[in-house]
Amino acid sequence: MTSTIKPTRRSFVKTAAVASAAAVWGVPLLVKAAAKHTLKVATLAPDGSTWHKAFKMFGLKLKEKTDGEIEMKIYAGGVMGDEPAMVRKMRSGQLDGSACTSVGLGDINAQLLMLQLPLLFRNEKQLDKVRNAMSDKFKQLLLDGGFVLSGWGDVGRIFLFSDSPIKKPSDVANTKMWVWDTDPISKEIMKVAGVNAVPLGVPDVLPSLQTGVIDAFGAAPYAAIALQWYSKAAYVTNLSLSMGIGGSVLTEKTYNKLEPYHAVMEEVAAATYESLLKRIRKDNKKSMKTLKDKGIAVVQPTNMDEWIDLSVKVRENLTGTLFKEELVNEMLGHLKT
Repeated sequence: MTSTIKPTRRSFVKTAAVASAAAVWGVPLLVKAAAKHTLKVATLAPDGSTWHKAFKMFGLKLKEKTDGEIEMKIYAGGVMGDEPAMVRKMRSGQLDGSACTSVGLGDINAQLLMLQLPLLFRNEKQLDKVRNAMSDKFKQLLLDGGFVLSGWGDVGRIFLFSDSPIKKPSDVANTKMWVWDTDPISKEIMKVAGVNAVPLGVPDVLPSLQTGVIDAFGAAPYAAIALQWYSKAAYVTNLSLSMGIGGSVLTEKTYNKLEPYHAVMEEVAAATYESLLKRIRKDNKKSMKTLKDKGIAVVQPTNMDEWIDLSVKVRENLTGTLFKEELVNEMLGHLKT
């Protein structure tokens, strides 16, 4: 037996009203069509961090400026794996882009790691000067690897955090220091210092701190808090060992598909990353104070000649082997002027 359910008067009136309004205003009853392009982008930045918020804002602005034709799906917190895994997934087409540190950029082209040589920059002004002066060359290096730079980013000044005080390079030998397993810079620093460091991927750092596999690490203050690594440190050495840098990239294949939107993408990226640089630098300064308030003791470095000798030795060892000598010399030339 077939039964017919009659609509209530209220639902009938409501439906009729919506249909009438749609007819009057010429509004279709269908939900807005899906985006023409959905960009899958990954990052190690924790969900809710300053970096993640900036990437989300980039996506929202891009969607707004393209009338919903481009959307971004952001995979934050390393859910797509460490940065080398992200690069592999971009190359295989599983991801369209990533926001990564110098290690991810260096996996595309190792020359980008020059910017993270130890004691290279005294301040952010020097970093900006070199990065701006050599930006076209760096962009071409990424393009040679099949990637297009959307914008530069900062991680921040890298400090040494530890369970025991680190005042001079030899003190590092008394720690179980972490090095990023795919970062040749940090590996060379530890090699020159005569330290057998523990190589791990970033997602493995916190559990390794919790279990005692490592008890020391290098990080920017804001990153140490955002990643919860600070909770396993008692000391931070007041020496900016290097400048942690990064950048957002898209695969060249994806970028070329979006040719009609290039001008809009560049406009949104310029505004987003300029704002992010200012914000993350403020956050890092605030975070150092926060770390002190949380009871982490600040250790003043000694034997500065030893720290400088270490940094020069690392640069000399990697120049002509990992890094092209002419690029290193150009970079150092910008720092002299």
